[in-house]
Amino acid sequence: MVTNSDAGRGDLPQCLVYLPHSYAGRGPAESCVRLLDAFGAGGVDVRLHVIRIRKPAGPGVKVVQALGPLGQRLPFSMIRDSGLRKVAAKFRKALNAAPAGSIAWFWPDVPDDLVHHARARGIVTVREMINSPLAHAKPILDAAYAAAGFAPAHGISDEAVARECAELQLHDYLFASNPEVEKALLALGIERERILSTTFGWVKSRFAGLAPRVPDASRPPRFCFVGTMNVRKGVPELLAAWTKAGIDGELRLAGAIEPCLAPQVAAAVASGNVQHFGHIENVGEFYRECDVFVFPTHEEGGPQVGYEAASCGLPLIVTPMGAGRLVDDGVTGLIVPPGDVDALALALRRMADDTPFRETCAAAAQTAASRFEYDTVGRERMALLQKACAAQAA
Repeated sequence: MVTNSDAGRGDLPQCLVYLPHSYAGRGPAESCVRLLDAFGAGGVDVRLHVIRIRKPAGPGVKVVQALGPLGQRLPFSMIRDSGLRKVAAKFRKALNAAPAGSIAWFWPDVPDDLVHHARARGIVTVREMINSPLAHAKPILDAAYAAAGFAPAHGISDEAVARECAELQLHDYLFASNPEVEKALLALGIERERILSTTFGWVKSRFAGLAPRVPDASRPPRFCFVGTMNVRKGVPELLAAWTKAGIDGELRLAGAIEPCLAPQVAAAVASGNVQHFGHIENVGEFYRECDVFVFPTHEEGGPQVGYEAASCGLPLIVTPMGAGRLVDDGVTGLIVPPGDVDALALALRRMADDTPFRETCAAAAQTAASRFEYDTVGRERMALLQKACAAQAA
């Protein structure tokens, strides 16, 4: 039994969460579930509506799945459309039964009619921004693909931009996971008081039992990148900057490769000081064997890989979008402008050449990462929603 349930429910009667995903333990759906674990532990009556869930949420989270046993076995591509219809229908029923003062927390993509229905019922609505708004992301990614010499493959259409811009205006509040997302929302005309400043985080249990990283001065430094290796995450600039920097060291890449970048990655690997590992199951061990995490992304929300790398004792080289609220330039790592190969090469060289600076940043990053464990972030999110409910009721 949760001992502080009465206090939690007094401020937030019920939190209904709309998550149109299949949860298997990774990605944005994991962020949602880990945040909700803290809500459940805090005594909030939290109800997660999801297409299907293949790994358990915390004991305090009530899960409502859209699909039955057959939907659990079929490939997601086969059940996605029916799953979306069913999860929306079940969420509407939950809205009808929700007590006064409840919260409806929507994760992309959101049917407008559900938001309208929630507000008509007097329910406070909050929208999760996994990344920056599409209206902000599309021109950034269009330019990144053009600079890399490829046709845009980000999948963001003008229609999707217009639809999301209209939908964002419907919500009472929006969660923004980094300062760059906040700036983008303000540029769209979202009032500052509607933006809830927050972060994503990392799961401490994933790294339980991992031995501390021990700097090894007997070998050249190892830099690493973890994530989908695509144009959006700045992989073309990383490969170019690595060549330009001319470091006596090694660049380790982990993740699936966007097809258009396969020749570039293959050429980099053939050079002899770049390795590609594909998918890494034990990312903690991977980080433990490296010295610097590099993530020159063009567009993000609050990348979990950065929090995880810092928690394992790596300093970070990132762009403002990749910094989230973790990286303090010159303290926990280095921040470089997106798409700037020269600046990225200089940052790589500085981390390679200045071992004391690198290790000082590493220690600071690991200390800072403790503030972003999902238990902590979830409790902070809960407090923000409780405050939002109180403001709406006043």
